[in-house]
Amino acid sequence: MRVRSRLGLFILSILLGIGCRKPLAPATTNLAPETWITAAPQDTITTRDENGNVVSPELGTIPFRFHAYWSGSDDDGRVAGFYWAVVETAGVSGLPLPPLPGPKSQDYHYTTARDSMFIFNVLEETNDRQHAFYIYAVDDRGKPDPTPARVIFNTLDLFPPVPVIEAECGVKNPVSGSRATGYIFRPNEAWDGASAMPVPRETTIALCDTFIRGRATSTVVPMGSAVHIQWHSEIRVANNPAVAYKYKIGEGNEVEFVRVPATVTSAEYNTTDDNRLGPGLKVFTLRAIDQAGGARTSPETTRRFYMNMIPDTWFAGPDPNAAGNPFFYTTVKYANGQVKDRYRQVGTGGTANWKTPFPGSYLGDDSLKKLPGVRASRKTFFEIYSEYNFANPSLPAHRVYVRGEGDTIHMNSRVLLFAGGFDADSRYHPRITLDYQPDTTLPPLIQKGRSPVETGGPPNGSPSGLRFHIPIRFDTTGAISPSVQSQPFPLSEPSQVGEYHIGAYQAMQQAGRAYAILRSVDGDGGLDDRIADPVAFVDSLERGQIGPGMPRYALRDKVLTFYVDRAPYLLPGFEPYPGEVVRGRSIPLRLDLVADDDPYRIVQRDPGGVNPESLPRLLRFSVFLRGRRAGSVPPRDTIYAPESLKRRTGVEGIRSIEVPSYMEGPQIAVEIEICDCDECEAAPGTGRCRRIPAVVVNLAAP
Repeated sequence: MRVRSRLGLFILSILLGIGCRKPLAPATTNLAPETWITAAPQDTITTRDENGNVVSPELGTIPFRFHAYWSGSDDDGRVAGFYWAVVETAGVSGLPLPPLPGPKSQDYHYTTARDSMFIFNVLEETNDRQHAFYIYAVDDRGKPDPTPARVIFNTLDLFPPVPVIEAECGVKNPVSGSRATGYIFRPNEAWDGASAMPVPRETTIALCDTFIRGRATSTVVPMGSAVHIQWHSEIRVANNPAVAYKYKIGEGNEVEFVRVPATVTSAEYNTTDDNRLGPGLKVFTLRAIDQAGGARTSPETTRRFYMNMIPDTWFAGPDPNAAGNPFFYTTVKYANGQVKDRYRQVGTGGTANWKTPFPGSYLGDDSLKKLPGVRASRKTFFEIYSEYNFANPSLPAHRVYVRGEGDTIHMNSRVLLFAGGFDADSRYHPRITLDYQPDTTLPPLIQKGRSPVETGGPPNGSPSGLRFHIPIRFDTTGAISPSVQSQPFPLSEPSQVGEYHIGAYQAMQQAGRAYAILRSVDGDGGLDDRIADPVAFVDSLERGQIGPGMPRYALRDKVLTFYVDRAPYLLPGFEPYPGEVVRGRSIPLRLDLVADDDPYRIVQRDPGGVNPESLPRLLRFSVFLRGRRAGSVPPRDTIYAPESLKRRTGVEGIRSIEVPSYMEGPQIAVEIEICDCDECEAAPGTGRCRRIPAVVVNLAAP
């Protein structure tokens, strides 16, 4: 009992000791809050499938102005506020969009609100942009949600304001709106080089052209015009006005926009050196920028105009009635029979000057006095050709002919074309440096070597130079010869060319139809380019595709067509002759009685005329007969073309052609083709062929 008593007391004392100790405090915890977005595009983090895996839905698209809602909860406290951040893709025009960046600590903003109206910016070029919206809650003890809610979405700006460029279209000399004001001459005000120079007139032109499908423009303004462009914008949705404007003159990414506040509604050009506009096409582009940074870029709001009025051009050839035609020259020439193509330097003498002028032409006594703007319009030109008289080689051979539209010139001749022209607005800037001694018998202005023609200065109604282009359509194939436009002339710059020309001076060494066009060049580089392709233009007109009622019909006078290579012809005594009575079946042929005024061989390189060393004369013949086939019922025609007389280049031993037995008389038609080239088809442009009209002969009994 005593032992049991003592054991019980021991256990009781242990229990009493434990019951008297101070209890342990529980562990301290703070649960993180949760965050969710209640009204926004679909959450791309908290959306999960039935297995609890995060689902990435298709991105939604929202307007740039959007009201978003969010909320949060804390199981062991309360949510004190939220941190939110917005990130977006970088906008680099022309490059693929990079992935969305993650937010940085400085991107977050604190708020206690549970909703807000956001304006998400967009890319100006596309009016949309990809964004990510992050938000996480923070509880009252400062603990954040470690898994922020996030949505990724596209923002779209459907209704940016529309920029409007103002102009008084259809109004002569407008006083408001977009316009250009400059000074021009009228065609009848071109300076004659002697009287007082006329004063150019001020003119104002409204800028109305919005053509965007090409580089053409119908609005042309004087060179150096003061340009004023005025605009406003119109809103397309409430509360989305323009907050700024951007504008530029020029095309391509290399031209930067100028950004101005919405209070600026105009721009000026050609008012200072910083905004000076040169010649050429100008495209003014305007954008209205809204709160989101969006702008209407398709279609763009533009104004197109061309600064520098296009010069006019006309043929100003020699007067065919001024003197005899052709002119003969025996001393006034270069080697190879080249006529000097220079201004006539009156009274100076020497080999560099004309001793006898060509009256009624640019090579007359007034060549340094009469400006292009007052030259008479004549659709004529010079042909320069050194003939070779086979019967009497000692006779004068150097000739200058006056030719016109539709004429035929000699093969291997030179042509010399002159032009007049008018320019309304550009400086007169000829590239001429004459190197002769002044003549004291001339007026003082010319004595000092500063004639009106060679003196540069302000606009005077004349272009500064010319360019020419003379393509040829070959007779034998119809192909067009390769041809390029010339450099501007007159030109006397020793660094570029040793000898200058004042006209279109070209050797004609290809046979066919020539299409000559002259184009004025003004002092600012403007070119009369109204006809880009003279061959296509004339073809369209002759086919009736350009009719008399169409504006381009009047440009026909700007293209001069003529033929190169005088065709071979028959001499007296040629046989057979029409109606000739032939006894028997042998028809005489006198193919040796064919002449060619301009024999030429492709191996002949020096232009200017006939080179006797390149002869003998080359002629090619083809002969065939046409008649009734003997015994045919009903009667029908047949053709006889012997191989021995097909494209033959020699006539030795040929005196007749035999009528075959299957062809009956009494009438036989003899057809002959004569060419001044041996391989006309294989070598286009080397000559021409002429079909002699059929000669009908009568067969009689022997």
